[in-house]
Amino acid sequence: MVKQAHASLALAALVGLALATAGCGESTSESEDDPNAEGSCDSEFSGPIDPSALIDDLEDNNGQIAEVGTRNGGWWISTDGSDGVVTPEAEMQPLPERILGKRCESEFGMHITGADFSEWGAVLSLGFRYTSKEEPVDLSEFEGVMFWARTGDTHSSNVRIQFQDSTTHLEGGKCNPDAGTADECWNGWGTDVTPISTEWQLYKIKFDTLSQRDFGLRGESLDLENVYNIDFNLDPDSVFDLWLDDIWLFE
Repeated sequence: MVKQAHASLALAALVGLALATAGCGESTSESEDDPNAEGSCDSEFSGPIDPSALIDDLEDNNGQIAEVGTRNGGWWISTDGSDGVVTPEAEMQPLPERILGKRCESEFGMHITGADFSEWGAVLSLGFRYTSKEEPVDLSEFEGVMFWARTGDTHSSNVRIQFQDSTTHLEGGKCNPDAGTADECWNGWGTDVTPISTEWQLYKIKFDTLSQRDFGLRGESLDLENVYNIDFNLDPDSVFDLWLDDIWLFE
């Protein structure tokens, strides 16, 4: 059960370090596609033609996502507060990291490492909009989200991508902020991203494949008109070394 304490999503960014020789293959959560398909820099799919679909390509080397429409949020790291270690430091704005040798034409990505958390683990979050508080955005014109990812050799954690909406986010006003209650917050709509290769791969997640876990307030479906953030959840009692790059919505 992940009950991450989402502070006002200050703008933070985590980045990736990858080898240029790793290739730029494509992977997907859809079973009909080959999760191990490989490509090259020449055939790299960097994102949709529609510029409104960009969430963050990280090339501006700051903790904010791309300012597109009403989206002006950023990155943040939270942990369960147990005795684990995480880099960059939790509860502050991390910055992107240069990719050694670049990933095709990409020079910056997101990188989080850590280990030894004993409760719910850690989470790398991407908030879509922030004014005086976290605000939702409308993603209903899109079918899902895509991103490039890889892990380090010592990585042992599952990675769950999930989306917090009007039912699961504290600011939605429906769920209970108190942990352990039957209607508690933060039971986002998500799925495990598997497998994540040690080489860069493209992952595509469709919104209609997501589900909640067995705790907290439950909804009928992801409220795409009111999405607050994307979470990448990392397990307790594990080692994690995760890299992310070029995050886009797709139709």
